[in-house]
Amino acid sequence: MLARIGDVSGLRILDAGSAAGFYAAALSPHAKSIVAVDASEAMIDLVAQKQLPNVAARVHDLAEPIPRLEDASVDLVVSSLTLHYLPSWETVMREFARVLVPGGRIVVSTHHPAMTYALIDNYFATQRVTDTWAIKGGDTEVTFYHRSLESIVSPFVEAGFRITRIVEPHLELRADATEAERRLATRPWFLIVDAVTARSHSST
Repeated sequence: MLARIGDVSGLRILDAGSAAGFYAAALSPHAKSIVAVDASEAMIDLVAQKQLPNVAARVHDLAEPIPRLEDASVDLVVSSLTLHYLPSWETVMREFARVLVPGGRIVVSTHHPAMTYALIDNYFATQRVTDTWAIKGGDTEVTFYHRSLESIVSPFVEAGFRITRIVEPHLELRADATEAERRLATRPWFLIVDAVTARSHSST
């Protein structure tokens, strides 16, 4: 994601689904300003604890319109592994298009459909999935939504974005790679969509 995002010098950024602030911290030394939003108050507290001087951290559910962000007030939206927790992307994509300047950019990562299709009974339907992940030595139930490739791409287009690149990231294996790393390197787990606003606000 960081390689895809590239140079952010002087940009106003919305970190949509900031979690504990990894991207906010990584981008803040060069960005003009960052608004970090997450539905979890605990995560926003962790962002605030970093005391990044140009970062404003706010609790916000991306399923709802984004408050306190004016039209065309953001140059770049970054959303990492967040949108697959939302049942619908209509509101969030409309809001991303609203807050971005004309020609503004959005970089989103999400689950690859190939990662989730084995967990559902209809690849083409957007379905709620509950899976069990091994996290820090324990099993944790995680709920998210499977989407087909079309259902991932279409909301960008419908909100007025022009997709410039779709990336299927994978690991480059070391000689001592673990079994888990080998699986990550040979299967599509995640998808990155890089897009720009394709029309001015006056024409929307």
